[in-house]
Order: sequence, then structure tokens, then C-alpha cells
Amino acid sequence: MPKKSDNSPDAPTLKEQMEALATIVEKLEDPDIDLEESLALYERGMALVATAGKVLEAAEQRVAMVTGDGEVQAIEP
Repeated sequence: MPKKSDNSPDAPTLKEQMEALATIVEKLEDPDIDLEESLALYERGMALVATAGKVLEAAEQRVAMVTGDGEVQAIEP
């Protein structure tokens, strides 16, 4: 089972957060969406971005610790 993004058992994984963001973007691109719904979706999207950013920052810190020098190295494809 994938690790959740925080200690809460109901917290969505990073993958789930990214999928939710993709769905929100899709809905926001609909020209027929009303203002109130678009604002609510935008707020939800920004909350997901903040949460996902924290997860990614934590992962970056873990990588820096593993490299031993405290610097994050770029991963070349």
C-alpha cells in the first residue's frame, strides 16, 4: 500500500492529490462553469498544491540526507 502524504490514515497520497488537481483543472477549463463553483475549485486546487508541495519538500530533504552532503542533486534522465 502506498504511503500516505501525512500521518492521517485518510490523507490522500501524492498521486491521488495530483489526480485531483488534474480533475480540477479539467473542470476549470469548462467555459460553462459558474463563478462560485470555479472559485471553490480554485481554492481546493490551491490547498492541494500547498499539501503536495509539503510532501515534495519532505521528499527532497530525505534525498539530501541520503546523499550525505545536504545538497540535492539533479536527477538526469
